[in-house]
Amino acid sequence: MLDEIFKCNDGVLNSLLTALNERKYTNEGRTYPIPAVSFFAASNEIPNFNDPQEKILEALYDRLELKVVTDNIADRSKRLAVLAAKQAGRSGQIAASITLDELTEMQRQVAAIPVPDAVNELADDILCQLRKDGITVSDRKYLNYYPIAQAKAWLSGHDRVEPQDLLALKNYLWQKPSDRAMVENVLNRMCVNPMQDKVNNLRAMALDVQAEFDANRADAGKPNAGSKALIKLRGELVRLYGEHRKLAAAAQSDAEKALTDTLLIDMEQINRKTHEAVGFTYAPLEQLAALQ
Repeated sequence: MLDEIFKCNDGVLNSLLTALNERKYTNEGRTYPIPAVSFFAASNEIPNFNDPQEKILEALYDRLELKVVTDNIADRSKRLAVLAAKQAGRSGQIAASITLDELTEMQRQVAAIPVPDAVNELADDILCQLRKDGITVSDRKYLNYYPIAQAKAWLSGHDRVEPQDLLALKNYLWQKPSDRAMVENVLNRMCVNPMQDKVNNLRAMALDVQAEFDANRADAGKPNAGSKALIKLRGELVRLYGEHRKLAAAAQSDAEKALTDTLLIDMEQINRKTHEAVGFTYAPLEQLAALQ
């Protein structure tokens, strides 16, 4: 247990980083192994990483995995219960324990939980979305997300990591306490029904393509504006159709298949309307894709 972890000097900081990274400690030329399973830290404050004097602590902070912010006890009855336990000497008593052998076996089982490619891709989508929303997530964080997801899957009785298991990352991905709500919202939106989110994104892109077509077609200053706009639109729709086929192939339930079917209907409607708008014969997206 490391208390007030951010109030250490540079020498202690370097030793802590070595301990976290390599599980060893070197002093006066001698190296000692650190047989630690986990490190726990507590602090009354989070450093200001915009301050050059405190920025050195960022590397240490980024290595802390699951983070919890504790508030004052809001409920009166709970405050009194904690006070009574403290006065009776019951505070901090251990109610249950596990052996190191049991913990080692748990870790072995957790590490054996498969992580499907689709889950890794979803984790990458989450990373990109959080960065887009202005939340800093380092590559170190992203590349080390999976043990937490595996542990959540193991605790939930899953034989492989599922999208919902990534919800456990709500206590892993935030950097500032003020980011917690946004991180949780992104995870809920993208993990509870990831197919819905992907379908919505493709639909939004198709609508953007339609809007661009309408704007280009209306440009009276360009000769053959309508046909040129349609050629560009066809290329974009065929590209989106390819992404749709990937989603349809990845559908794992009737509900997900229905989502991709509805998306294709909407894309075909855009395809038909735009062709009719410039007097061209409509061809389904499957045929347009085959011609390319």
